[in-house]
Amino acid sequence: MKKQLPASRQRPPRTWLITAVLAALALAYVWFLFLPGQRAIAELRAQVHERRQQIMQAQNLLATVAQTRARLEATREVGRQWRAEAPRRAEVITHFASLTQQAAAAGVAIERFDPLPPNELNVIAQQNVTLQFCASFAALFDLLRRLEELPGTIWVRNLRLQTGSDHEPQLRGELTLTIFVDRTD
Repeated sequence: MKKQLPASRQRPPRTWLITAVLAALALAYVWFLFLPGQRAIAELRAQVHERRQQIMQAQNLLATVAQTRARLEATREVGRQWRAEAPRRAEVITHFASLTQQAAAAGVAIERFDPLPPNELNVIAQQNVTLQFCASFAALFDLLRRLEELPGTIWVRNLRLQTGSDHEPQLRGELTLTIFVDRTD
């Protein structure tokens, strides 16, 4: 049998001690488990938000990259078309001959034909040529129209006109042309 302590010797339960132990356990749980867990969750949320932002930016970049690729392809196509029409270095002499043929066909008398040294660039060369001529205004206009129809790119760099004397109704002038030559041989 159990011995029972007399009623005067029984201690009242120490609830404050139990409460203190439970409070300490709750504080330890909050301090060592709950708060670190919340920090880890907040870090994960920040990482998820950052990744979502990266995905959104990447989706925006996809449209930009596609547009840039389309522009690059269009630029390459223009380059291919230009190369197909542009004279090569070896063809410059024949291009000069076609200039004189077009001048003769337009009724322009070339007095001096002066090719200048080419300006060599990376992919193209600018071949300047100066023509001194004598012609009527209509013939000069016809020559310029014919030059525009020639293959390749030709710029009229400079055009100077002088009126002839009273006895000569022809215009005298100097025309400087720039012919763009393809250097990618």
